[in-house]
Amino acid sequence: MLELTEVEPVQGQSGGVAVELFGLRLGRCGVAGHAPEPPFPDFAADLVAVVTAGAALPTARQRGWRRSRTLCAGCGAGLEGEPGEGEVRARVRVERAAPLTVTVRGPCLECPACRKCQLPGTPEHRSALTRALLAALGASGLVVE
Repeated sequence: MLELTEVEPVQGQSGGVAVELFGLRLGRCGVAGHAPEPPFPDFAADLVAVVTAGAALPTARQRGWRRSRTLCAGCGAGLEGEPGEGEVRARVRVERAAPLTVTVRGPCLECPACRKCQLPGTPEHRSALTRALLAALGASGLVVE
């Protein structure tokens, strides 16, 4: 079994979304040229699922079927207008792995009521966030398929 060690912060970017991972712990065997190993085989998929689900990072909620409304993740107030540039950061826990800090920079919605900056909850943003996360994991040396 490989010993897990913390790697330097890694970054990835896609579609105007930039992700930085701090505290990522990977296994290294010490042989030059060998790729690092994740804490467990499905780590990348589990990390993407946890981050894009909307609970780990503040993410606006979409409500309504015919007339969709965007609501604040913090106080539930309605959010209007286009996202501006912003940053959200959270300590993220993936089961069977050490917690790490995820910072996302890019489109953010600021709630007029509670001033909370949050990620748009749109499918397009989740897709860009997924690609940016995978790019950051790839920058760590992990082979991400």
